[in-house]
Amino acid sequence: MDIQRFINRRKELGYSQSELAKGICTQATISKFENNGKMISTKILTQLCQRLGLSLSDIFPSESDNDSEVRDELRHAEFDLITTEYDEALKILTSIQIDQIDDKQIKMEYLFIKGYALALSREDVDEAIFCFDQILNGYDEEHSTVYSPLAYVGMGISYQQAGNFDKAEFYFSKMPERLKTISNTDVDSVWKSLTMLFYTGNFYGAQNELDISNMLLQSLINLSSQRHVTFYVARAQYHLALNEQASHGYSEHVQELLNDAAAFARFNKNQNLIKQIDQIEQNSQK
Repeated sequence: MDIQRFINRRKELGYSQSELAKGICTQATISKFENNGKMISTKILTQLCQRLGLSLSDIFPSESDNDSEVRDELRHAEFDLITTEYDEALKILTSIQIDQIDDKQIKMEYLFIKGYALALSREDVDEAIFCFDQILNGYDEEHSTVYSPLAYVGMGISYQQAGNFDKAEFYFSKMPERLKTISNTDVDSVWKSLTMLFYTGNFYGAQNELDISNMLLQSLINLSSQRHVTFYVARAQYHLALNEQASHGYSEHVQELLNDAAAFARFNKNQNLIKQIDQIEQNSQK
């Protein structure tokens, strides 16, 4: 039993024992499990693992679970994607021999991360579109998993990066309704919902449809608050500031939004965003 893996994941995501326990068990139950190895029921442990984005096989690894290490690598790559370290995400993916993996969900996770990293870095938009097409017309033809809406957003990002805004709009327009159907009961689904909300909101902001953009970005902030996940908050606050500036010019409210964005950016060590915020503030003083 790998309790340390459970503890490391909890701390990585910023959960206290009491926050993780909320609605599932008592804080004392988790404390006894982490500190003394006191076993808890499978039902409770399953719920806790879901909240942490772990599986029971992660806590009880076996020699037959050859995919566990790949799942860990993909989680790191997805985190690099969230923090805009696209090169790092792609570097992790190159170390994974995906052709030797049979698990369909792992393949879709790999394709989703690769497609986003390629599109957002503008390294290879055509290859990014092919990644998403494999999800939509191969692994998830019935569109029954979270990877299909992720692929729709990925298509939108790809066409947006290529400057084809009509095609981008076609894919992004599918998202507001589809996002309502996604369950956010675990960390992985929360991360993915935040990803879709952010890039869809970013697109509509770039198209000057600011009311739609603000609604999506505020929904992102609300979900982040509910689930105690901060990684996208800084970028959402930054884009809300851009929207406000586009509507009313530079103002105290814009500065407040930038201050909030900077605080979360420092908390999450997002140096790229801090530089962007500094640049806006410097330009406002000219």
